[in-house]
Amino acid sequence: MALQQEANPFKIGDRVEFTPNEHAYGWTCHSFDRMRLKPGDTGIITRIAKDVYLYLDDERGGLHWECFQLVK
Repeated sequence: MALQQEANPFKIGDRVEFTPNEHAYGWTCHSFDRMRLKPGDTGIITRIAKDVYLYLDDERGGLHWECFQLVK
């Protein structure tokens, strides 16, 4: 039986913080410099690719939405 995935809760214009969990950190930490993001960085979502990959201002990012939290 396939697991049902949650839908991306974010939209363009939301302010988010990059908060990768331990699993995401292990898989993508080598890409943080290339993506110009490090844990704790915040920014405004300016693009969403394939409904799941978030890009922040200045085209930073490209990581799965589960690596981000909404900033109130």
